[in-house]
Amino acid sequence: MKKSISLAGLAILILTAGCTEQKFKKAADGSEYKIIHTDKSVKAVPGNFLELNIVAKYKDSVLFSTIENSAPRFIPFDTTSFPPFFKEVFEGDSLIIRQSTDSIMKAGQGAPWMTKGQYLYQSFKVVKLFSTKEAADSVAKTFEATAKAKAYKKTIIAVEKELADSAALVKEDDKKINDYLTKNNIKASKSPWGTYVAITTAGAGNNLTENDVAVINYTGKTFQDTTFDSNTDQKFGHVEPLYVNMGEFGVIPGWIDGLKMMQKGSKGKIIIPSILAYGERGRAPKIGPNENLVFDIEVTDVVSKDQYEKEMEAKQKAMQMQQQMMQQQMQQQRQQQAPPPQGK
Repeated sequence: MKKSISLAGLAILILTAGCTEQKFKKAADGSEYKIIHTDKSVKAVPGNFLELNIVAKYKDSVLFSTIENSAPRFIPFDTTSFPPFFKEVFEGDSLIIRQSTDSIMKAGQGAPWMTKGQYLYQSFKVVKLFSTKEAADSVAKTFEATAKAKAYKKTIIAVEKELADSAALVKEDDKKINDYLTKNNIKASKSPWGTYVAITTAGAGNNLTENDVAVINYTGKTFQDTTFDSNTDQKFGHVEPLYVNMGEFGVIPGWIDGLKMMQKGSKGKIIIPSILAYGERGRAPKIGPNENLVFDIEVTDVVSKDQYEKEMEAKQKAMQMQQQMMQQQMQQQRQQQAPPPQGK
């Protein structure tokens, strides 16, 4: 179950210890807050960037923790979008917010797991202030590797738990896939998670791991042979190689699972059970609920994560330049189409 809370335009949550040691003040919107001050005297001002450690707690459950995830937030200090009481914080301070579940549920923002008469505690620990974005970005980069490794491990655990909790569906998917393989005379190997991989052209080198970024050409189909996506077919509008960071789940779990059985230069099919694809929701209009999928896959290259980041930066710059050129062209067209000034 995914739990999400919104707070005055902020998508970040946090709790620090000592919530009951000091009285809460009431804000104009009805929420309650308090600030635990340190002996530091550097105050946040517009233009600063904040390093925030973030945790949220409901009853005895931690809903979210940047400390646990090794992923502090780095955000600009913007008093126009922050709640007013953020103007009172200094470097090292903790801002703690308490909201009653009654008021949250009354506003229609309650989650299914909430009960009346409880509190959601949220806090923002201002670890450090930065005067420039460049300084904040520099520190943020030091957390990236550890945060991504933890997120990857958490996703692995979550997927394996879902597979264990959905034994009946896993069994049903597996039977359908084996029937499909038999019908189409496809020989495939099964992964530990239940993805099947049929290699038609062998690759070279080691199998892909979470340390690699695979460059992929693909075409996705249903068992009814309906093509729902492709990066090699012009009609889908994105004919370009797809970079798959194996250390992140930026694609459906079945892709990561299946690609681990392939190498650079491998061609073949990845047959993915629904639970490792789009699950019970499907992906309308072409992918129905609990639908197993087939992907024709070619691993055209394998690059390092450094190469991948450089490629993405170059691509982003190219897109920005293209957008600027389009804006300039549109501006020129508007100027040309504008009526001439009227004489007196």
